[in-house]
Amino acid sequence: MPATLTTRVTANPNPALAGEAVTFTITIRGPGVLSVESAAFGDGGTTGANAGEVPCGQTSSFDVTHTWTYVYKTAGTYQFRDDVGAIGPPPLCRSEETVATTTVVVSAPLQTAIPNGSFVSPSKNIACAIEPTAPQPVRCATFSPPQLAMMDATGSVSTCFGSQCELGNPGPGATVLPYGSATSSGPYQCVSSTSGMTCTVAGGTVGTGFEISRAGITRLS
Repeated sequence: MPATLTTRVTANPNPALAGEAVTFTITIRGPGVLSVESAAFGDGGTTGANAGEVPCGQTSSFDVTHTWTYVYKTAGTYQFRDDVGAIGPPPLCRSEETVATTTVVVSAPLQTAIPNGSFVSPSKNIACAIEPTAPQPVRCATFSPPQLAMMDATGSVSTCFGSQCELGNPGPGATVLPYGSATSSGPYQCVSSTSGMTCTVAGGTVGTGFEISRAGITRLS
C-alpha cells in the first residue's frame, strides 16, 4: 500500500471551558479501506476501537471526514490522539496505520477558579489579574526582571520595563495557576506553562494577546 494514508484533526472550541462540548473533526485521506479507528481524549476517556473484518477484495479509496464530541469535566491541558488503520488494495492488501494528535486547553471559569481575578505562576515570578470591566482587562507582571504587559479589549498590548513599572503585589495568599492549567473570564484567558504565561482575547481586532516570561514579553498576532 503506498505510504499516502494521512489523518488530520482539529478541535473546536480550543481553548474550551470545563463542561463545554469539544468537537474533534477527523479527516482521513488515502487508498484502501478503513479497518480500525480509536480515539483517546487525554483524560482517560476513549471511544474504544471500531473494527471489523475487511476483505482483501475491497479496493475503494476512502476520503473520510467525521467528528467525535467530548466534554472535559476538569480544567487542564489534554493530548487528544486518533489512531487509524487501513487495509490497502489487492493483491498485497498491506495494513497501514497513522496517528493524528492535537492539544486541547480546558480552562476553569475565572470566578470559580481564582478569587478576585488575581493569580500567580507556580514560580511566583509572574502575577496576573483579569478584570473584564477594566480599561485594560488583562494585566501580567514579572518581578525578575521587572516588566509589565497590559492588554485591552481589542487585543492591543502595552508594555513597561524596569523599576519604573507599577508591578503591583499579589500578596502572600495569591492563588497559584498550575502549569498546564488555564483560567478565563468572558473572552479573556490566561494559560500557565513552564515557558511563561500566555494571555489572549477572543475576537480582538488588533492582536490576540501576549506571552510573558523571564525571557521577556512577546506580542501574539
